[in-house]
Amino acid sequence: MKKRYFFCLASEIQEHIFLVREVGGKSVGAIRQNGNIRLLLNYCPHAGAPICKGVLVPAQLCDADQTLVLDPQKPQLRCPWHGWEFDLENGRPAFESKMRLAFLTHELEGEEVYVSV
Repeated sequence: MKKRYFFCLASEIQEHIFLVREVGGKSVGAIRQNGNIRLLLNYCPHAGAPICKGVLVPAQLCDADQTLVLDPQKPQLRCPWHGWEFDLENGRPAFESKMRLAFLTHELEGEEVYVSV
């Protein structure tokens, strides 16, 4: 059963930089992406790496001419162990797989951020 925990103040969560805390026995990371707060388990679904220690990289997309272009407005989170990249909008990897990042439900009450683990 999930429990609700205080995580931090909203002002502590920065754009493109993870804030990692232990909550309910789990390592949880928080980040702002385009102003939106996202909380996720600090766990790569591929091999269990601390995913929040990874780096944000621009998404690699193909344009209409099949030319590879980088989109810095759509950052991907690259795993620090094996380089797998995940979309921070939906948790999906950059390639076809059923694995996903585990986003957590959170609530904002005034300046306080609460997470359900």
